Amino acid sequence: MLWRLFTSSFAIKKYHHGEDPWAIVTGASDGIGKELCRSLAQRGFNVFLHGRDSDKLILVRNSLATQFPNARFEVAVADATRPGLVTEVAAVLAGKNLTIVINNAGYTGAPIQPFTSFSSNELERGTNIGVGWITQLTHVVLPTLIENKPSLMVNIGSFVESQPSPFLAVYSGTKGYTRAFSHALRLEMQALGHNDVEIQYHEVHGVATKANGEPESLIVPSPRNMAEAIVSAVGKRSSFIVPYWVHELFTWAFMVVPNRFLQMMMISEVGKRRTDLKGNIG
Repeated sequence: MLWRLFTSSFAIKKYHHGEDPWAIVTGASDGIGKELCRSLAQRGFNVFLHGRDSDKLILVRNSLATQFPNARFEVAVADATRPGLVTEVAAVLAGKNLTIVINNAGYTGAPIQPFTSFSSNELERGTNIGVGWITQLTHVVLPTLIENKPSLMVNIGSFVESQPSPFLAVYSGTKGYTRAFSHALRLEMQALGHNDVEIQYHEVHGVATKANGEPESLIVPSPRNMAEAIVSAVGKRSSFIVPYWVHELFTWAFMVVPNRFLQMMMISEVGKRRTDLKGNIG
């Protein structure tokens, strides 16, 4: 927690350099992704909005263009359940001074149910978004980030990586991959002398998004407050960051709670939200 006293919330300005610096945010049509685009534009970045629904992206783009007339916005339409489509995103990014990548797209609509009841299509969808897409997109954009350094990649994670959740086994597993992948790449950049290519994993807990369905509170921030926390926290320059201060308090508290108690809590709380039980769907 003390790092917040010594970290500037304006540290992201380090990546605002060169002619027309650009950022890309995946999963930008709603929720945290949409608010990350707003936060970056507010700090002077041009922003690519990625998502699979062209109509939604255009609405968000038009709204942001009205709010920030001095910034430029472009859409990159590609379904994250089909990792091979990263080539279409690469084509949109070609020739741009890309300095920030935020991998926010995730399987947020995942069914909350026993692993054995998932269909093969659902399993493939979850692993494609959570593993395939982030891997392939990173492979495409990392050479550009190296060329345009100092640069930043933020991979958005989840509380269920630290506390793996029953009935969300695939989603928990993909976030575990994201954290390990981020840490390994960060070390690789350092080993290759690319210390100005900053790669971070940000652990996000509950947020009051449409997909989550929880009301906003101190513990469950709005997407805008969560996005601001993420952008403000990049100055910590660490492979693992819990950007929202209340969530970080819980992270520290959980370190002294008996593991058995945490496991029982996860079974109880996530069990209440199972989508395969009558009355819990939607």
